[in-house]
Amino acid sequence: MRLKECCGSCGAEMEDEVVVTAELDDLMPPSPEEIISAYIGFVRAYHLWMHGAHNVTKGPGFGGDHVELYGKIYTETQDSIDVVIEKGVGVYQNESIACPMKIVGDAALILNEWESPSGAEVSKIATLALEYTRQLVKIGEGTAQLLEDLGVLTYGMDNMMAGLVDTHENYVYLLQQRTK
Repeated sequence: MRLKECCGSCGAEMEDEVVVTAELDDLMPPSPEEIISAYIGFVRAYHLWMHGAHNVTKGPGFGGDHVELYGKIYTETQDSIDVVIEKGVGVYQNESIACPMKIVGDAALILNEWESPSGAEVSKIATLALEYTRQLVKIGEGTAQLLEDLGVLTYGMDNMMAGLVDTHENYVYLLQQRTK
Protein backbone atom coordinates (compact mmCIF):
# COMPACT_ATOMS: atom_id res chain seq x y z
CA MET A 1 0.00 0.00 0.00
CA ARG A 2 1.35 3.45 -0.80
CA LEU A 3 0.39 6.63 1.01
CA LYS A 4 1.21 10.16 -0.10
CA GLU A 5 2.46 12.32 2.71
CA CYS A 6 3.90 15.78 2.94
CA CYS A 7 7.41 15.93 4.41
CA GLY A 8 6.40 19.08 6.26
CA SER A 9 9.25 21.39 5.32
CA CYS A 10 8.64 22.10 1.66
CA GLY A 11 5.04 21.14 1.11
CA ALA A 12 5.96 18.56 -1.56
CA GLU A 13 4.25 15.21 -1.61
CA MET A 14 6.35 12.09 -1.22
CA GLU A 15 5.47 8.44 -1.53
CA ASP A 16 6.23 6.33 1.50
CA GLU A 17 5.75 2.58 1.41
CA VAL A 18 3.66 1.27 4.26
CA VAL A 19 4.11 -2.41 5.02
CA VAL A 20 1.09 -4.20 6.41
CA THR A 21 1.89 -7.34 8.35
CA ALA A 22 -0.44 -10.28 8.14
CA GLU A 23 -1.54 -12.41 11.02
CA LEU A 24 -0.09 -15.92 10.99
CA ASP A 25 -3.59 -17.37 10.43
CA ASP A 26 -3.92 -15.25 7.28
CA LEU A 27 -0.89 -17.00 5.79
CA MET A 28 -2.25 -20.51 6.37
CA PRO A 29 -4.02 -22.16 3.45
CA PRO A 30 -7.64 -23.13 4.06
CA SER A 31 -8.27 -26.66 5.23
CA PRO A 32 -10.01 -29.19 2.97
CA GLU A 33 -13.04 -28.96 5.27
CA GLU A 34 -13.18 -25.17 4.86
CA ILE A 35 -12.87 -25.46 1.10
CA ILE A 36 -15.59 -28.08 0.67
CA SER A 37 -17.84 -26.28 3.18
CA ALA A 38 -17.58 -23.04 1.23
CA TYR A 39 -18.47 -24.92 -1.95
CA ILE A 40 -21.48 -26.52 -0.27
CA GLY A 41 -22.68 -23.10 0.90
CA PHE A 42 -22.41 -21.77 -2.65
CA VAL A 43 -24.28 -24.74 -4.09
CA ARG A 44 -27.01 -24.34 -1.44
CA ALA A 45 -27.37 -20.66 -2.37
CA TYR A 46 -27.65 -21.65 -6.02
CA HIS A 47 -30.24 -24.30 -5.14
CA LEU A 48 -32.36 -21.83 -3.16
CA TRP A 49 -32.15 -19.21 -5.91
CA MET A 50 -33.20 -21.72 -8.58
CA HIS A 51 -36.04 -22.93 -6.37
CA GLY A 52 -37.18 -19.33 -6.15
CA ALA A 53 -36.94 -18.94 -9.94
CA HIS A 54 -39.00 -22.12 -10.31
CA ASN A 55 -41.70 -20.68 -8.04
CA VAL A 56 -41.97 -17.26 -9.68
CA THR A 57 -41.51 -18.01 -13.37
CA LYS A 58 -44.40 -16.78 -15.50
CA GLY A 59 -45.51 -15.93 -18.99
CA PRO A 60 -45.88 -17.95 -22.19
CA GLY A 61 -42.94 -20.23 -21.36
CA PHE A 62 -44.21 -20.96 -17.86
CA GLY A 63 -44.69 -24.72 -18.26
CA GLY A 64 -41.25 -25.32 -19.73
CA ASP A 65 -39.45 -22.93 -17.41
CA HIS A 66 -41.28 -24.10 -14.29
CA VAL A 67 -40.78 -27.84 -14.79
CA GLU A 68 -38.14 -28.51 -17.44
CA LEU A 69 -35.70 -25.72 -16.68
CA TYR A 70 -35.72 -24.26 -13.16
CA GLY A 71 -37.56 -27.25 -11.71
CA LYS A 72 -35.02 -29.66 -13.15
CA ILE A 73 -32.08 -27.52 -12.04
CA TYR A 74 -33.17 -27.00 -8.45
CA THR A 75 -34.16 -30.64 -7.85
CA GLU A 76 -30.94 -32.01 -9.35
CA THR A 77 -28.92 -29.45 -7.39
CA GLN A 78 -30.63 -30.54 -4.16
CA ASP A 79 -29.47 -34.09 -4.83
CA SER A 80 -25.93 -32.94 -5.59
CA ILE A 81 -25.68 -31.08 -2.26
CA ASP A 82 -26.35 -34.35 -0.46
CA VAL A 83 -23.66 -36.11 -2.50
CA VAL A 84 -21.06 -33.39 -1.80
CA ILE A 85 -21.79 -33.37 1.93
CA GLU A 86 -21.58 -37.15 2.23
CA LYS A 87 -18.43 -37.35 0.12
CA GLY A 88 -16.83 -34.51 2.08
CA VAL A 89 -17.60 -36.08 5.46
CA GLY A 90 -16.36 -39.47 4.25
CA VAL A 91 -13.16 -38.28 2.61
CA TYR A 92 -12.12 -35.58 5.07
CA GLN A 93 -13.50 -37.30 8.21
CA ASN A 94 -15.07 -34.13 9.56
CA GLU A 95 -18.78 -33.97 10.35
CA SER A 96 -18.71 -30.16 10.62
CA ILE A 97 -18.98 -30.23 6.82
CA ALA A 98 -22.62 -31.29 7.33
CA CYS A 99 -23.46 -28.52 9.84
CA PRO A 100 -26.77 -27.03 8.65
CA MET A 101 -26.14 -23.71 10.42
CA LYS A 102 -22.82 -23.26 8.63
CA ILE A 103 -24.29 -24.27 5.26
CA VAL A 104 -27.24 -21.89 5.59
CA GLY A 105 -25.01 -19.08 6.89
CA ASP A 106 -22.64 -19.45 3.95
CA ALA A 107 -25.57 -19.61 1.53
CA ALA A 108 -27.05 -16.42 3.03
CA LEU A 109 -23.78 -14.57 2.40
CA ILE A 110 -23.96 -15.50 -1.28
CA LEU A 111 -27.68 -14.80 -1.65
CA ASN A 112 -27.22 -11.34 -0.13
CA GLU A 113 -24.97 -10.51 -3.08
CA TRP A 114 -27.38 -11.82 -5.73
CA GLU A 115 -30.53 -10.32 -7.17
CA SER A 116 -33.73 -12.10 -6.19
CA PRO A 117 -35.83 -13.73 -8.90
CA SER A 118 -38.96 -12.53 -7.08
CA GLY A 119 -40.62 -9.73 -9.01
CA ALA A 120 -38.14 -9.96 -11.89
CA GLU A 121 -39.18 -10.12 -15.51
CA VAL A 122 -38.93 -13.53 -17.18
CA SER A 123 -35.92 -12.53 -19.29
CA LYS A 124 -34.14 -11.10 -16.24
CA ILE A 125 -34.67 -14.35 -14.32
CA ALA A 126 -33.11 -16.31 -17.19
CA THR A 127 -30.18 -13.88 -17.49
CA LEU A 128 -29.46 -14.04 -13.76
CA ALA A 129 -29.82 -17.83 -13.74
CA LEU A 130 -27.25 -18.04 -16.54
CA GLU A 131 -24.84 -15.73 -14.70
CA TYR A 132 -25.14 -17.63 -11.42
CA THR A 133 -24.75 -20.97 -13.19
CA ARG A 134 -21.55 -19.77 -14.84
CA GLN A 135 -20.31 -18.72 -11.40
CA LEU A 136 -21.15 -22.17 -10.06
CA VAL A 137 -19.11 -23.84 -12.81
CA LYS A 138 -16.11 -21.64 -11.95
CA ILE A 139 -16.53 -22.28 -8.23
CA GLY A 140 -16.66 -26.04 -8.86
CA GLU A 141 -13.50 -25.93 -10.97
CA GLY A 142 -11.76 -23.69 -8.41
CA THR A 143 -12.76 -25.93 -5.52
CA ALA A 144 -11.29 -28.99 -7.23
CA GLN A 145 -8.12 -27.05 -8.03
CA LEU A 146 -7.69 -25.88 -4.43
CA LEU A 147 -8.11 -29.43 -3.15
CA GLU A 148 -5.63 -30.66 -5.78
CA ASP A 149 -3.12 -27.96 -4.78
CA LEU A 150 -3.36 -29.14 -1.17
CA GLY A 151 -2.79 -32.73 -2.28
CA VAL A 152 -6.13 -33.89 -0.83
CA LEU A 153 -8.21 -34.38 -3.97
CA THR A 154 -8.97 -38.09 -4.10
CA TYR A 155 -9.95 -39.77 -7.36
CA GLY A 156 -13.49 -40.14 -6.09
CA MET A 157 -13.74 -36.49 -5.01
CA ASP A 158 -12.28 -35.40 -8.34
CA ASN A 159 -14.76 -37.59 -10.22
CA MET A 160 -17.68 -36.21 -8.21
CA MET A 161 -16.58 -32.59 -8.71
CA ALA A 162 -16.04 -33.16 -12.44
CA GLY A 163 -19.50 -34.69 -12.73
CA LEU A 164 -21.09 -31.70 -10.99
CA VAL A 165 -19.24 -29.22 -13.17
CA ASP A 166 -20.32 -31.21 -16.23
CA THR A 167 -23.95 -31.07 -15.10
CA HIS A 168 -23.74 -27.34 -14.47
CA GLU A 169 -22.13 -26.75 -17.86
CA ASN A 170 -25.20 -28.45 -19.35
CA TYR A 171 -27.35 -25.97 -17.42
CA VAL A 172 -25.29 -23.14 -18.94
CA TYR A 173 -26.25 -24.46 -22.38
CA LEU A 174 -29.95 -24.69 -21.48
CA LEU A 175 -29.96 -21.20 -19.99
CA GLN A 176 -28.03 -19.73 -22.94
CA GLN A 177 -30.73 -21.12 -25.22
CA ARG A 178 -33.41 -19.72 -22.92
CA THR A 179 -31.92 -16.21 -22.95
CA LYS A 180 -31.78 -15.98 -26.76
